[in-house]
Parts: sequence; structure tokens; C-alpha cells
Amino acid sequence: MTNREDILTLLRSSRTGYVSGAELAGALGVSRTAVWKHIRALAGDGYEIEAVPSKGYRLRSAPDLIRAADLRKALTGALFGAAVDYHRSLLSTNTRAMNLAQEGAPEGTVVLAEVQTGGKGRLGRTWASPPGNIHLSVVLRPPLPLHRAALVTLASAVAAATAIREATGLTAGIKWPNDILIQGRKVAGILTEMSAEADRIRHLVLGIGVNVNADLSGLPAEVQDRSITLAAAAGRTLDRTDVLIILLRLMEGWYHRFQISPAEVIQAWKSLNATLGRRIAVNGPGGTKQGIAEDITEEGLLVLRDDSGRVHTVASGDVTIEKT
Repeated sequence: MTNREDILTLLRSSRTGYVSGAELAGALGVSRTAVWKHIRALAGDGYEIEAVPSKGYRLRSAPDLIRAADLRKALTGALFGAAVDYHRSLLSTNTRAMNLAQEGAPEGTVVLAEVQTGGKGRLGRTWASPPGNIHLSVVLRPPLPLHRAALVTLASAVAAATAIREATGLTAGIKWPNDILIQGRKVAGILTEMSAEADRIRHLVLGIGVNVNADLSGLPAEVQDRSITLAAAAGRTLDRTDVLIILLRLMEGWYHRFQISPAEVIQAWKSLNATLGRRIAVNGPGGTKQGIAEDITEEGLLVLRDDSGRVHTVASGDVTIEKT
């Protein structure tokens, strides 16, 4: 924890609202001049901190930033959050997490960024990453054969949809394989990348982006039309740190659960899905297939019955749900 995070924690926990410079200096083991410099730096980051003679400092308002100190405290002892690598701006949390994984970062290391300048989406796309959203990646080392890797994505989709429901009360559904929808519009997406040998996974990085409080008006019109934020759907601004804590706890729970009972993940995914029973088009490596999404297999593959009655098993692709 940095001195600035300590200062914010002390200011937020003050019973009177004020903390003197001497108290802050003593708690942090630094000089009062160092405290003043940290206060100025926090003001530059958008925190409004009032200084009143004989009373001390008081936090009047804070920008919409993830509280890394609160996050670390809430995740103490958890696997997801064993280490938290927080950035105000980053090219891509997935790229950073893959590099950390290759350097030996422990399983459960979480990479967070307020803004991504080169966020990754599926199929080589760019993931729009404006401030006010959640952008995270987790380093995982699951003891799985390669053919089970897709279940990590499905388990994470279950966790994300469940976390959104728990945090907001909104009905969130899953579009195969990895999009979370609210009111038919995308609110979150998942990107899994891995390093593997012929028969095992060396490490895997699970990236999740959630539209929370961001202003989407600056995005291309086609992205705005198919996207939504939790704030817009709920009609209120959300505390992103609280949402993030719920999300990571549920991700860890489902990560452990699918290793014990893959069938439980499949069952939970089906109960939350917005795909099965719908007419869809899948654009994949072999071209576009259209028909009814009937099921998913034990490995998480999509079962599609086309208009001629032929059944296809789809491993990957971009799904469009046709409007009814």
C-alpha cells in the first residue's frame, strides 16, 4: 500500500471527518511535509481535500477511481487478488498479465487498469476501454487438459452474470461464448488467452471488461447501439470497487467449482444463458452458419441445428442473435 492509499484510508475512516497532519505523519511514519506533498498529489488526481487550521484534513469528494487499498483488504487470503497490479492507464491488462505470468507471477494475480489504450477483444478486435468501467485480467494456472480450457471462460461468464445480478439486481444473461447482456445489449465481455504445451496449460490469462459508469457517447455509433452500462440500466452510479470485489469473489468460487464439478458450470451457464433456443448466426473460421442454438457440450462447445436439420458443433465464432 502506498502512502497516498494510506492517507485516503485514514481520511475515510475518521469519525470526525478530519485528521490532523501530525496524526497522518505519525501513522505513516513520514514528515508533515511529506504528508502535504501527498495531499497535493491526491488533489492533482481529482480528490477534493479540505485543509482547516486546528482541525486537519478532510476528504470532501473523490473521483470515480477503484480503491486499490480497499480491494486488497477485501481480498486478503483469497486466491484471486493474491497480488493486485493496479494502473491508472495501461495498454492492455491481458498483455500485462501474460507478461507477468511468463515471469512467474503467482496464480490469482489481478491486473487492473482505469483506462486501456489498446484493450483486446475477441477475434482480433479492440475493446473500447473508457474511464469509469472495469478492466481486469487474472493469471491462472489450472491443472487442466487443453480440451477443458473453454470451461474456464464459461465459468467466468457465470460468475460475471451472477455478480452483476448481485450488485445491481439487474437481469444479466450470457450470449455464447463470453458476452454478458442486459436488455439484449452487451455490458461485459471475456477474453481468454493462454500458453500451452501439447497436453497441458502452462498458464492462462482471463480478461474481463465490464461497462459500469462510463460515458459511451464518444464511441462509434454501432458500438453504442449494441452496448449498455450498468449505471444506465440501473439508473444510478455504481461503486466500482464494490462491484469488483463481488466479481472477483464469484470468479474465484466458480473457478474452484468447475474443477470439481464441470457439470455444475454447464448447468449454471444454461440457467443464465440468452442463446439456447434462439435463432442465431455464427460467423466462424468455416464461414457463417445459421439455425437454432440447441445446447452446449460438456466441453462448452455450441450445438447448432441448421435449417436443413443438420447438427453442427461449433468451437468458436461470433454469434448474432436474430431478433424475434
